[in-house]
Formats: sequence, structure tokens, C-alpha cells
Amino acid sequence: MRTFYGTTARPADSGFPWLKGWRNARSAGIGFPTIKCTVEGEQPGYGSQLGWIQWVTQDFHGERKPVQLVDRAPSLLSLDLPFLSFGYAPTFFDAPAYNSLPRIDWTASLFLTTLPMMDRREPVVPLCGWVWGYRIERRGGAVQPLPLRPATAGDWRRARQELARRHRSWRFSARFGDDARGSRAPG
Repeated sequence: MRTFYGTTARPADSGFPWLKGWRNARSAGIGFPTIKCTVEGEQPGYGSQLGWIQWVTQDFHGERKPVQLVDRAPSLLSLDLPFLSFGYAPTFFDAPAYNSLPRIDWTASLFLTTLPMMDRREPVVPLCGWVWGYRIERRGGAVQPLPLRPATAGDWRRARQELARRHRSWRFSARFGDDARGSRAPG
């Protein structure tokens, strides 16, 4: 897997002008972190059908109630689908932005997982992942990207509890990383 982690310098680089209804698309995301992960499929055919799951925590430091969510495309929110993206050796991309720059700690736990192909009773197994995000210490302040770090079994355990609660028709394995590599290894 190849991972790029940096900051948005130009909104067009992150695609904001193409998002319908996004306010301030010409300045959106500047200074916010951007992540792109590409997978090189080593498994033949269906063995490289994988998914990306992202668990996001937004802590507004008492100014608003914290938000925790399974990150999904707005057009797919009505579906019982825990994946932000999936497919054959899928690429993951995210570039968060807040137009209002609230005081916030925004943290994402991102996991590359197996993708059940025949039945939702087949467990989703996390193979590897990253934790990333940003902090804005005061309303209207500067965006401070957090360092990118590898996800741990503890990160998966926390996300898995919420995934299981919010997506009851899916099964999520307790195994993580090296413990789960026998399932399917990413390239």
C-alpha cells in the first residue's frame, strides 16, 4: 500500500469545486490534512476486493456535543453500508474541511478491510490502517494536522464496537493487522 499524507494547498487539488452544494469551494480545505491510500492487489481476482472503513471522532471541547460517526458518502447514508469506499484494490481519499473553523479535535481511524463477497455473515477483517486528523485550538484559528500513525488493535477495538452497534447486519472480526493477515494481505 502507498500512502500520501499532506495538506491541501489548493481546493482544486482535493476536488472541492466538483462537490455540488459545497460553500466556499474556492477556499475549502486549505491547510487541512489530505490522505490518499492506494492498494496494489497481490491476491488474484476476488482476493483483492477490499474496503475502507473510517471511524471519525469530532470533539468540540464542550462548545457542542462530540460527534462520532462511521464516515460514508452522503449519497450512501440511507444504505446499511459501513464502507467509505470499496472495490478491486480500492484507492481511499479524504480531505476534510470546515468552512466555519470551529474549535475541534478531528480524529479518523482508517482501516483497510476484507470485503464480504457472498454474505454479510462473513466477517469484515481489518488488515491495516492509519490514524490521522487535525486540531483547531480556538474558533477561527489555524488548522494543525495531526501526525499520521499506524492504527493499532486498540483503535480497531474502539471502532469495531460502534460499527457492530450501528451496522447490525454486518459482522466485524476482532482480529487486526498481523493477527488477520491470513485472511487476505494487501499489496
